[in-house]
Amino acid sequence: MAGRLAIDFGNTYTVAAYWRQASRQAETLYIPGITRPLPNNAADTGKRVYAAPSLIMYREGAGGILIGQEIAEGLSGLVDDRAVFKNLRFDVVTGKRVYRPAGSRRLSGQDAARDYLAGVISRAGQALGLGQEAVITFTVPVEACQAEVIWQRYRQWLTAAVRQAGFNRLELVEEAWAAAWGAGMPVRPDDIYAVVNLDVEMLAVAVIQAGKKAGSGDRRHIRILSHVREWLSCQDYDSAAVCSQLTALLQQALREAGRLGYSTGGFTGVVVTGGHSFAPDILATVHNLFAGIPVYDKRLREAAACGAATLAAGVDACGYIRHDYGLRYLAGDSYRYRLLVAGGTFYPSDKPVAELELKASYDGQEEFALLIYRLENGGGQCVNEDGPLILAASPAGRGQSAIKTRFSIDGAGRLVVTAEDMANGHVIADNMPVAKLI
Repeated sequence: MAGRLAIDFGNTYTVAAYWRQASRQAETLYIPGITRPLPNNAADTGKRVYAAPSLIMYREGAGGILIGQEIAEGLSGLVDDRAVFKNLRFDVVTGKRVYRPAGSRRLSGQDAARDYLAGVISRAGQALGLGQEAVITFTVPVEACQAEVIWQRYRQWLTAAVRQAGFNRLELVEEAWAAAWGAGMPVRPDDIYAVVNLDVEMLAVAVIQAGKKAGSGDRRHIRILSHVREWLSCQDYDSAAVCSQLTALLQQALREAGRLGYSTGGFTGVVVTGGHSFAPDILATVHNLFAGIPVYDKRLREAAACGAATLAAGVDACGYIRHDYGLRYLAGDSYRYRLLVAGGTFYPSDKPVAELELKASYDGQEEFALLIYRLENGGGQCVNEDGPLILAASPAGRGQSAIKTRFSIDGAGRLVVTAEDMANGHVIADNMPVAKLI
């Protein structure tokens, strides 16, 4: 079984997902021994959601390490809780370094988190049959998206975990961005939406603005307008108390966004993730507070992981183009490039991204090959050299305009062209794919 692996490392649960080509959708991955099926999601699709408890325990001697479901049942008192590390992501994000006994050693929470995630990556890779050159996609928590220094620290920590697991390559995508797509909410440039995370021990709310342009390198799709989080204050997990705390947290996040000029009236939607035991009552609280705004709450536990897997597979219904693309043409004795698509362009495009006329390079030219180049460092690399689209038109003289073209980008991120023979007005191409862009 092969597929692009995506991992949403959570404070309570970690979910691995992959793109299943046969069904053309992302699914959570069962990893023998360390994941377990969770209660049906709100969508009740009939498909199980698998997740690994974010727990790791070090045993004395040659006992090794236990992770996820391997130790979850032992937390009822059969295991010494001092040997169990939890709230792993929190330590990584905050940079906290408190050392605790770990078998015969003393490790920080960050060290334990790296060992845990490396174990998940290794076993997930085995389950999918991935080679060491496989690209693994990780979600990046909102906290790490707020400051470049935290982003880079989180990336370095992930890189170490990936290498420890025996792999070499990784990609990052913001958790709030992946969760939106995984929950079924299409996001367009400048859209404002909220993400509510219902962790077992912590509640968090973020107000997000979709960016106009993705940065180079890792995908950077969002701007954080406000973000608040709190540990659950009620020790007895009283439903009313949890809802009251969430209401106060939501109101605080909205006030902070409001001070920047963003009100709920402009929200595209609200995404709910996580899996608190009082989810029905909490969801009612969210729906009441955001009355009239679409609430996407049907894939509470797997939205981020499945959204990341879908984005990694390159078959998402929309997104951002990451590089500049253009056509090459001859100008005198040298080649130049005509920009067609700028990096950061959102797709699918709602209007043409470029319109131009193709001119004949010699007398009597009838065929025109559309070779698309990824533009970088003043030059270009052809991305469809093995299968360029050939447009046939009436013969034209050297330098004469022969074909009028309009380029757009479809929902699969493909550059498509509509073309007209300028000699007779006939349409010779109607939204025909030219090249896949990334």
